[in-house]
Amino acid sequence: MVQVIPVGFHGSRTAAGPLTLGQLNVAKWLADAPDAPAARLEQHLPVPPGATLAAVVAALGALVSRHEGLRSRYTLGDPGSQQVLDSGSVPLAVYAELPADLGPVSASEPVRFAVSLAQGALTAVYSHIAVDFQALMVLEREFDALIRGQELADVVLQPLDRAEAERAPARRRRQEQALRHWFRHVEAAPAHLYARPRADPAAGSGACGMSSEAAARALDRIAARTRTSRPTIVLAAWCALLARRTGYDICRFVMLSANRFESGLSEFVGTLAQSTFVAVDTAGAAFDELIRRTFGAVLQAGVNGAYHVYRQDEGTLSRMAERGLAPSFEPLFNSVIVDTRGFDAPAADSDPAPTDLLWVDMPPTNILLRFDLGRADDVLVARVWTGDTGRVSPAEARELLLALERLLVAAAPNDLEPGAVVEALAVGAIERPAGWHLVDGCWVDVAEVQRLLDDALGAGVARLADGPELTAVVLDASLSPAEARRRCLALLPGRHAAMVPRAFAQG
Repeated sequence: MVQVIPVGFHGSRTAAGPLTLGQLNVAKWLADAPDAPAARLEQHLPVPPGATLAAVVAALGALVSRHEGLRSRYTLGDPGSQQVLDSGSVPLAVYAELPADLGPVSASEPVRFAVSLAQGALTAVYSHIAVDFQALMVLEREFDALIRGQELADVVLQPLDRAEAERAPARRRRQEQALRHWFRHVEAAPAHLYARPRADPAAGSGACGMSSEAAARALDRIAARTRTSRPTIVLAAWCALLARRTGYDICRFVMLSANRFESGLSEFVGTLAQSTFVAVDTAGAAFDELIRRTFGAVLQAGVNGAYHVYRQDEGTLSRMAERGLAPSFEPLFNSVIVDTRGFDAPAADSDPAPTDLLWVDMPPTNILLRFDLGRADDVLVARVWTGDTGRVSPAEARELLLALERLLVAAAPNDLEPGAVVEALAVGAIERPAGWHLVDGCWVDVAEVQRLLDDALGAGVARLADGPELTAVVLDASLSPAEARRRCLALLPGRHAAMVPRAFAQG
């Protein structure tokens, strides 16, 4: 590193207020897991040839001055707070060659920058409480304009303004509606939609990533035919694949909503994204019809994507405990794409490059299955990851991605009838042996439930009768059913084929 330069900023006000719903959502999981990989967002921006260090400093200063969320200090918790500074500075580290890691950011220092003029590159690192992925797109466009000396329109909405607006009676009613939407799905969704028998006793965590030109080209053709965004089409294909593998007609799981459905939020720099339930009915649907159903389900989920996360968490825990389940809501679908390319992408005149697949180990997680969509322009970049490779092996993760690619490529020329969708996927349904039962919408392995009992209560203390009733007979007269249930719930997270017995009886 050559030097650290303070980038000064000057705003129009100093003010304080409560966190927005989106900030509160991030603040909660930052408090629970401050070192989580998603706690910080990193952005790489080009610096035009010939740009001077002074021009970079001026552009960054203007950027931070424009957006109060970048010059705020945050207090975590419920209700938490945000304090906007009217002046100050953020650090810009100057390098000959940018390092791989710029270090942490935090709620008290939510942004830092590094630049290498020799490389023509700038790296920005933000706390997730200050920005989300859609906000990064706005900052990228604005930095490019500012470094080139272009004028920008005034910022219309700041996070403090958003926090005040969220407390209006009409918005509070919408937040209550969003909680009702969430709880309705909490009471019906399987904890692990992809629950399947263990193939290997070893349980690791990892992800398989795919880069596919063929799938990206197919997406363009499907988008042109259906006039639907590419992330929605990928989600529809993912639902078709899940339905085929799991046997569920309705794919009900959690996705991340950008919460930018309202006018005036497209250029908002802050964090708005929250989890919301999506429910897609796949039964009897041709592929284009499935895309239409998925689009409707995404709109419904988005309308119900902003709520008070602490109330959501409290209500979720109690409802899931009543069902004998640990909160999980898989498989999470996460798209970071803002699809603005329209529906008239030019047709490619060359053969696509071979599809690339790569497995990497990941930090441990209790999530059995997750899908991330990173790009869908000239190449489709997606990954499937799991916290239990004993159930979803690297080979299976790879096959799920290839099945998704096969379906998109098959659907590119024309619509596919339901049978043709199954044929294109070319995967079978998950096979579950005797001892597996569908209980309260969840596939459960009786042997796994017995292991839960043994681990929670002690070997031989409780015996589970085979069958969908899931009744446990407790042989220790001093152990109450309520205490037995409490101990089982405490050890349930991460057990992807188990649930707490439906009833406990003294034996």
